Amino acid sequence: MNKPHSLERLRPGLGTYLRIHATGEHPARLSAAVEAAFAQIAAVEARLSWFRPDSELSRLNRSLAPMRVHPNTARLLHWACQLAELSAHRFNPTVGGALVERGRLPDPGGAFLPVGCAADLHIHGTLVQRLRPVMITLDGIAKGWAVDRAIATLRANGVRSATVNAGGDWRCIGRSEAITRPHPQGRLTLGQLTNGACATSAAGLDAARFPALLLHGQAPVAPGEWTVIAPTAWRADALTKIAAASDDDDDAAAWVARCGGQLILAPAAQLSARSHAA
Repeated sequence: MNKPHSLERLRPGLGTYLRIHATGEHPARLSAAVEAAFAQIAAVEARLSWFRPDSELSRLNRSLAPMRVHPNTARLLHWACQLAELSAHRFNPTVGGALVERGRLPDPGGAFLPVGCAADLHIHGTLVQRLRPVMITLDGIAKGWAVDRAIATLRANGVRSATVNAGGDWRCIGRSEAITRPHPQGRLTLGQLTNGACATSAAGLDAARFPALLLHGQAPVAPGEWTVIAPTAWRADALTKIAAASDDDDDAAAWVARCGGQLILAPAAQLSARSHAA
């Protein structure tokens, strides 16, 4: 048996830095798999970016007519709407208008509603329609989805041990990774995660590290920092927003658990989550 070969690559993308660390027995195949994973992340960004006028998301936000989208876009929109309803709209993919009004997203032009709800989107297969002029934004879930698509690509190319990290939203397969948060004295270790995904979001703490504005309805959430683990990165990413929109830690933990994840509040000896295909 060949000796396992380890490969790590760091590149810009998704408004942050992307790191892929993978292990395999054949260096050339491993390198090709990592390149394919980066390409998959780029494809997700091209389809779902607010900042690209030709993206599927931007085209959806410009028209109230039914529009045919990529199957993965339809799938993610469907999951986003399901999670919005399950969380009593603590997660909301239709807050783009409110973010535009607050200067956090560029104005796409035209009239729009600040905030809507999942019922404003009709999804039938790959046909998607806005029923009212809400502004869809998938910033709270798309980074995690890109991580999941990269993991799926690595698996499809024979990689069984890897970590994909997109600026703090990460997922590992076939290995364990430390769950950490930034700390004034370095990094605080919260536990260890095996075969799962982790995401951290923050509000009102450090605009340089966490420039995004988190909303509950049209109002900013209270200052805080939330770390969530889940089987998949898209879910962990979204669940941090549900935690942020909750009343307190107990409320946040209950809502996160109800929606398929675990809120990490304090250091723990060992944490684990099983990975499932997205």
